[in-house]
Amino acid sequence: MVYLSFGGGDLVLRDKYNASPSMAGYIFQCRIALLFGLRMLKKKPNGQISIEKFDDVAFDTDDVADCLIQAKHHITPKSLNDASVDIWKTMRIWIEQFKQGALTASDLRFNLITTSTASPGSAMELLRPGAGTAAIVEACKLLRQAAMDSCNKDSLFGRTAYLELTDEEAEALLGRIDVLDHHPNLIDVMEEIEGELILLSPNHVSSVAQYLEGWWLGVVGKCLVTEGSASIPVQHIIIKASEIGNMFKGDGLPVDDPDTLGAKEYTVDDESATFVRQMRAVKLNEPAIHRGVQDFYRAAAQRSKWARENLLLDGEASKYDSGLRDRFERKFDADIEGVISWDEENTAKFGRQMCHWASQQEVQFRNVVETWITAGSFHSLSDRLEIGWHPDYLDLLSAPAVTEDA
Repeated sequence: MVYLSFGGGDLVLRDKYNASPSMAGYIFQCRIALLFGLRMLKKKPNGQISIEKFDDVAFDTDDVADCLIQAKHHITPKSLNDASVDIWKTMRIWIEQFKQGALTASDLRFNLITTSTASPGSAMELLRPGAGTAAIVEACKLLRQAAMDSCNKDSLFGRTAYLELTDEEAEALLGRIDVLDHHPNLIDVMEEIEGELILLSPNHVSSVAQYLEGWWLGVVGKCLVTEGSASIPVQHIIIKASEIGNMFKGDGLPVDDPDTLGAKEYTVDDESATFVRQMRAVKLNEPAIHRGVQDFYRAAAQRSKWARENLLLDGEASKYDSGLRDRFERKFDADIEGVISWDEENTAKFGRQMCHWASQQEVQFRNVVETWITAGSFHSLSDRLEIGWHPDYLDLLSAPAVTEDA
């Protein structure tokens, strides 16, 4: 079991207006959780990740604890001495686990992962992996002295809890602790994650890692707002990673979950947009208009992301749009002959049918076949007046847009 604290005040704003240290700490914890999840797959692929609301992320197998982790991130280099607040906040959490019987698991380890560096001669230096009995006894004495000497209010509860332990209890606890100091920071941890994913897509491993992290942050976010706790099979990580890796094979384009693209939803301000006026011109119903707006923004967001990540070939997007325009014009020319009369009712009906037809198409964009990308791209063409649903769309849209406030 691996615990990463998401609460308890471990990560606080350094000043009233700067949230970056706190944000970096949370992202660091999430990345550590993802990294350990990938590593755990090799040893215990049937494990579960349990995320408790505002508390811990736990990796468990058969409800038996394997490792308890506290992750501490600092933006600027920092030394870790025996009086550090990070130490005593961590010790407080682990002492509570100790008193609850955590040491009943024979192979349990407590890991402190920190970007700080243990000070020479400190207990933290002595508690690096592989510490022998003599080092543990000395670390116990150093921490007890530090706990008595410090007057820091922020570490009071942790120091008090430690001083209440007997020497035997303290040595038993410290004997299970590994201090992993000078750990790769927020940025460098991503390189370790990429190292775990390299075989999935050697040429696009950075993109695979970024997409996987995006999915992972979404999973963690949902779990943190779930009542009680939620469990995620560790295998879901590699299943998702493999799915993302497959998208990049053969120079394929990855497709985001449209809900994660951050595309805006319909608002009244969209009424002035040309593509919305196109739909209004044929008297499309409100749900269809809102769906069209959603498709437009989602497709634009996905295509923009591909372009930002340099995944599109030269002229590829233009060629796709040209193909859509040709497909539309052929459909238009074939169906316009079925219009009984050119009165407003029949031409609007024809336009609605064309718009509904476009919203249901799935035209492949390289390896991608998604209705919302095709439909949104058709709306983009209509926004640029390269196509129009109404036979007389150019004349109808030559007049200025009329808003509800007008």
